[in-house]
Amino acid sequence: MQSMELRNYVISLKNNSQRRNHMMSEFAKQHIPFVFFDAIMPDLIERKAKEFGIDITTSPLTKGEIACALSHIALWRLAQEQGLDYIAIFEDDIYLGENAQALLQPHYLPKDMDILKLEQHFYRADMSIFPRLTYLGRKFYKLKSRHVGAAGYIVSRKGIDYILEQLNMYHLSIPIDDLIFEALLKNEDYLVLQMNPAVCIQDFILNKDTNFKSALKDERDIRCTKKIGKQKLTPLKKLIKELKRPFLQLKRKKIYFK
Repeated sequence: MQSMELRNYVISLKNNSQRRNHMMSEFAKQHIPFVFFDAIMPDLIERKAKEFGIDITTSPLTKGEIACALSHIALWRLAQEQGLDYIAIFEDDIYLGENAQALLQPHYLPKDMDILKLEQHFYRADMSIFPRLTYLGRKFYKLKSRHVGAAGYIVSRKGIDYILEQLNMYHLSIPIDDLIFEALLKNEDYLVLQMNPAVCIQDFILNKDTNFKSALKDERDIRCTKKIGKQKLTPLKKLIKELKRPFLQLKRKKIYFK
C-alpha cells in the first residue's frame, strides 16, 4: 500500500525576520518539518495573475488581498504539479496547539475530505450536529456556513482540483478565504471539516496586544467598512437581523483553541 504524503508550508514575506523566527520556533517546539513559501508581493500581482490565468482587472479586492490569494493559489498549483496527496498551509502569525505534530499527518483524514480547517477564527460556526470522526481528543465536524480565515488548513488533492476549477468562474471577485470557507460550501460534494478544538490560531485573535501587526487585515477592514457603508440595511432588515441573532447563536457551535 502506497503511503500518503502531507507537506507543511508557511506563507511568509521573505524579509520579515520577526515572523519567520516566530514560525521556526513554533514548529521546532513540536519537531514539525515545514518549508517557507515566499509570499507574492503586491507589485507582482498582474504578472502572477496572468500566469495563473486569473482575471483581476475588475476585482474589488485590495492589492494586498489579491497578493495573499495568489500566494495560496501558487501553493495549490505547486501541490498539484508535484502530485501531493495533501498540503498544509499556514500564515506566519499563528500559534500551534497541543499534538500538532500528530494532527499534521494524513493517515486519519477521510478520503472524501476537501479541506480540514485547523484554525479558530470565529468563536462560533454552523457545523454538523455530529462529528465525522474523533481523533486525539478533537472532533471533526462538517462546516455548513461561513467560517473564514485561511491561516491554517489542510487541503487534499481532490480539494485542490475542485477549487482551481471553480476559480475559472469566480476569479478573485471575493477574498480567497470567503471562496473556500463560504461560497463553495453550497456544493454538497465539497467537504470542509472543522477541527474542534482547533490546533492553530492567529496572533491577533489569541492576544489582546498583538505581536504581529497585519497590514492585510487593516486593508481588508477598511474595504469591508466602505462596503457596509454602501449597503445600509433598512429598518425592517435590521429588525429581522436582530430577531434572528439569538437563534443563530443557539445553532452555532463554540470553537475552541487547544
